[in-house]
Amino acid sequence: MTTQLEKPNHSDLRQLVILAAGMGSRIRAGGAESPKPLVDVGGLPLLKRSILTANKAGINRFVVILGYEAELIENSLQDDEQLASLDIEWVFHERYQLKNGVSVLQAKPYIDGEFYLTMADHVVEPDIYKALAAEPLRGDLALAVDYKLDDVFDMDDATKVRVGPEAEILEIDKALLNFDAVDTGVFRCSQGLFHALETVYDQDGDASLSQGVKKLADLGQAYTVDVGKAWWQDVDDLLTREEAERRLFVSLTKDSDGFISKNINRKVSKWISRRLMRTSVSPNHVTAAALFIGLLAAAANLLADADHLWFIALGGVLFQVSSIVDGCDGELARLRFQFSEFGAWFDTISDVIINHSYLFTLGLAATQISGDPIWAYMSTLVLILSAFILKHMTKALHAKGETYLPAMDWSFKDDQDCQSIFQKICKHFAFCARRDFYAFGLMIFSFGGLAAIKISTIASVIIIGFVFGQFVRTHFKLNPKSAGQADFAHDFNTQSTTQIQKLSEQTI
Repeated sequence: MTTQLEKPNHSDLRQLVILAAGMGSRIRAGGAESPKPLVDVGGLPLLKRSILTANKAGINRFVVILGYEAELIENSLQDDEQLASLDIEWVFHERYQLKNGVSVLQAKPYIDGEFYLTMADHVVEPDIYKALAAEPLRGDLALAVDYKLDDVFDMDDATKVRVGPEAEILEIDKALLNFDAVDTGVFRCSQGLFHALETVYDQDGDASLSQGVKKLADLGQAYTVDVGKAWWQDVDDLLTREEAERRLFVSLTKDSDGFISKNINRKVSKWISRRLMRTSVSPNHVTAAALFIGLLAAAANLLADADHLWFIALGGVLFQVSSIVDGCDGELARLRFQFSEFGAWFDTISDVIINHSYLFTLGLAATQISGDPIWAYMSTLVLILSAFILKHMTKALHAKGETYLPAMDWSFKDDQDCQSIFQKICKHFAFCARRDFYAFGLMIFSFGGLAAIKISTIASVIIIGFVFGQFVRTHFKLNPKSAGQADFAHDFNTQSTTQIQKLSEQTI
């Protein structure tokens, strides 16, 4: 086993002690074959998920206390590529049969200053760590607590906390009948926790973490921090593992999702992602699958003629399926923390190819069926205008090191600049440019025959016209002295791209 003899110097609050020494008797009794820290939850071993969740919150140094099956656990994770850049100390606790407070004491030689503390079997949101970091530590310990009592899955097993008027811990115990909140299993601590646990250990020859917290509470040195809307789940058996995965999947629905995405697309994409999460299928594989399906949709349009209009309907269905599958890559990436710049660009470029190929071939199909070239001209116009906009936006993104196509700070979002009819139309109908909306709408119209195809093509021209107009207006609003097309990329690089969404939801 790996041990460290010299005491490291890490005093900033970017270090986390993770307790992973226990035997996990209940989950093994339920049929789990792996040691508890290696039990899969949402496509990742519990311990790995704990590390990557904390890392997403800004923590980059970890002291992991191992005991039962320590060598197997360390060997399984120490060469993991996703953990390779992190500073991880694997500490073996020989007397792991003792209470978990003694496991905490094993970290003392490796910790300077304040630190976070959690258990490997707690699945939490990164926001819980952020809540603990938001204010200076009061006393020697801050416990993240949840006041959403109706949302606690297994209240009988939860550690209850009675909280005082100053957020101080008055009592903490699983058997409390009068309590205000429950323990989420995430702490922010000073060296005072070690001293409290040593006092208990010297008296009793053993010590639990709860005893150490009670000791600090008696001294007025233990406080609570409300986790707010953040969720968590303690995984003790297969039933609570299932609940943790349910909560993980609920969190995959984003606040920015549109109506169609929330009520249709996510329901299907999550069903797919749940079946892929424990496979070797990567987010990039899913992106490639969505691209292939999208190109099949375009190919179906090209096969349509007056006698085979059903190809248009097939193309519409495939276009919608591609939109749904495209959501799975981000879901898998968030479930398994598989983010990369390449994956983000691959996802972005695939979306562009799918959208443009489908809309372009839809106009070609209308011309092929009707014999009127105007529909092909319209689709070509859409293609040219879109390419112009995308060229400058992607150039600006690349210069900034960004990868995700825009949630740009369009001028219609500024209430002072949203007085004209044009601006008001853009503001009220911005949802039409959301992929979930137009993919679903185009699928519905694909069943309507030639008239519906023409309407879809006209609508595409109108929407891209508004987007282009808004693009130009936003540019000149930000750059009133700039009138040249050659300046677009530079101007958006320096002023607009600060609003571009970050990579965190993109794929590997």
